[in-house]
Amino acid sequence: MARLEIEGLCKGWDFPVIDRMDLTVEEGEFFVVVGPSGIGKTTLLRLIAGLEVPNEGRIVLGGKDITRLPPYKRPVAMTFESYALYPHLSVFENIASPLRARRLPRAEVQQRVMDVARLLKIDQLVARRPAEISGGQKQRTALGRTLVAEPEAFLLDEPISHLDAKIRHELRAQFHTLEALRRVSNIYVTHDYAEALSLGDRIGVAGPGGLVQIGTAHEVFERPETLFVAEHMGQPSINVLDCELTSENGVLFARHLESSLALPVAQPHVERLNGGNVGRVSYGIRPQYVSVMEDGENLRGEQHVVDGTVTLFEPLGTYAILIAEAGGATITALSSPEHRYEHGESVRLVVDTAQAFFFDRDSGKNLVL
Repeated sequence: MARLEIEGLCKGWDFPVIDRMDLTVEEGEFFVVVGPSGIGKTTLLRLIAGLEVPNEGRIVLGGKDITRLPPYKRPVAMTFESYALYPHLSVFENIASPLRARRLPRAEVQQRVMDVARLLKIDQLVARRPAEISGGQKQRTALGRTLVAEPEAFLLDEPISHLDAKIRHELRAQFHTLEALRRVSNIYVTHDYAEALSLGDRIGVAGPGGLVQIGTAHEVFERPETLFVAEHMGQPSINVLDCELTSENGVLFARHLESSLALPVAQPHVERLNGGNVGRVSYGIRPQYVSVMEDGENLRGEQHVVDGTVTLFEPLGTYAILIAEAGGATITALSSPEHRYEHGESVRLVVDTAQAFFFDRDSGKNLVL
């Protein structure tokens, strides 16, 4: 059994980085930690690997307390964002190093290394040294060194961040099917929300002090518990407007404090917001729920139209990002790349108010969960 349990884990320097974290990763589970740089994601992996010593708490792997074990006695394998390759060894020997340390037979080492090298498309490079290959190839070599081992936990620190888009897509698909990953616990760290949503059986959003929300991809993206989570899951980032809730002729509106923009509050949210007697809120709406109204288009359900002026239009292949000023507020929308919009052009934006989030201005807590 390769279940990983973290209990009350604490680590800090001049300030707390991880504060009383509890986490369980089941055998075969692919758990992804996503969050901004400098928030403590890599520190968590280093604590599990034994490269850092916790101030408090326990780390249990496969039923055994490994909190105070030295790194070489821990049944874990870690891929570093900075590669951490041996410069004097070939690609083959770098990948083979954990197998050599265990004194496995030469034929088995050869077979396992070449299998992983072919999987990562670096089998033609095994005779070269790290100085003779590209950054992406170095990253794949470091990943191969991790995959070739047979640990009880894989710790993957942004292992594909330096690869080109095509290889990243291929490796994301392979992470879903690799048998080696389904026999152990896996913690995968990334700052890329798309990687997290694609790979994670569960996702932990890293914030100040540790993981601020844990759930499936759907739960974390569609039901963020805080504004912090909403802002760090999604690209382009969620629109956030500082609003005051006001009632006009029996209709509840979210009125932007610094402009004339007012958005009606959809009926599903009205009772919960009124029940809490809430005044000032942070109003969040993801760009995919804001679009440009086309000629002849009819409104549906809780959709609402606001007039705006284009400040930026950025086509990105299958979709385009449009930023407009609407009633004195700045709103990001998604648009079809087939329609071009010029700076200063007038547009009508359709906002699906039923998809809005409302967050407490002080705590950032989602008020409509």
